[in-house]
Amino acid sequence: MTPEEQPDFRAVDHQPLVAISILNWNGWRDTLECLESVRRLDYPNYLAIVVDNGSWDDSTERIKGWAHDNLGAGYVLADYTQEVALQGGGRQTEEALESVPSPARLVLIRDEENLGFTGGNNVAIHYALTRRSQADYVFLLNNDVTLGEECLTLLVTTDRRTGAGIVGPVVLSEDGRRIQFAKGGSPLRLFFAPIVKAYVPMPEGEGPLWESPFVDGAAMLASKDVLEANHSPVRCYLDERLFFAWEEVAFCNAAWKKGFKCIVAGGASVRHKVGQSCGGYVGPIHYYYSGRNRILVVSEFLSPAWRVLFHLVHTPMRLLSAAKNVSAGRLRSARAILWGLLDGYRGVTGKWRDHDCETNRGRRGGFLKTGSEEAD
Repeated sequence: MTPEEQPDFRAVDHQPLVAISILNWNGWRDTLECLESVRRLDYPNYLAIVVDNGSWDDSTERIKGWAHDNLGAGYVLADYTQEVALQGGGRQTEEALESVPSPARLVLIRDEENLGFTGGNNVAIHYALTRRSQADYVFLLNNDVTLGEECLTLLVTTDRRTGAGIVGPVVLSEDGRRIQFAKGGSPLRLFFAPIVKAYVPMPEGEGPLWESPFVDGAAMLASKDVLEANHSPVRCYLDERLFFAWEEVAFCNAAWKKGFKCIVAGGASVRHKVGQSCGGYVGPIHYYYSGRNRILVVSEFLSPAWRVLFHLVHTPMRLLSAAKNVSAGRLRSARAILWGLLDGYRGVTGKWRDHDCETNRGRRGGFLKTGSEEAD
């Protein structure tokens, strides 16, 4: 970032508060790596929020222990139940949070059950927008993501300059060698993948910023205005029907209809381990939700004529994918594809009934962490 691009953070009006929502579900090792990278950010005004989404391991104690050892003298750890968080937190604790610098404070919200990516982040968003010092932005961050020091500064600066409402970074593989996400494809690309590629390569000749139909939910900065505009009593901020997968696409599409834009800041990047909590792109959990949720949201994206074509193509594609998984010996993935297809057309929403069962099996046997975003 050049000196001309660098905002003057000494001025209060250049320090919007960013609430960083990190969802943890039995993944404390990744979460602590993520928190370490958050503490190295050069952005001066953030509040890290870890939502423990009903973990059955010792995640909460591990996170508390990390805070004690790493946040420094005089640190403040707000340990909230979901009920207290939804009320905006405790008055005295909130005052204490505001009295210390960003690297010395952390909020831990404990959900009693797994609410999915959508439900867990909705708790954090509601807290961030109803607490005493309301957030100006919420940065949704997967717990298996690590950040560069300038990442958040670049994202906030980009939104302040463009007024887009939603800004994301380029998402790299864990080793930084491969680009996972640089620009989203059109709805037609998304709904007809893998016949066509769902994502677009890194744009050339577009300068440091470019528009995209959506940004990757692994690291998505959304302004307070967008969040409030997208909020509804039925679906909250993120669409809880979806539970997991396609939530960022649906969110960005809803924001676009209200006049906001999605921008990718090419100078900002994160590293993403890909699907640590769901078994990767060839795991049963990904296959189930990606197939089911396409059916649930297609009417919000495509015209009637294109929807007819989608439905004519979608079922054979999913059946073919199931057959390929059977041939590869991935019987659970094949079964998940079929359940996703059936539940999508039955209108089943929320958490898959076999979600926890599949997660337990995956953790005992070792999650599949290979594959491509075009696997389905």
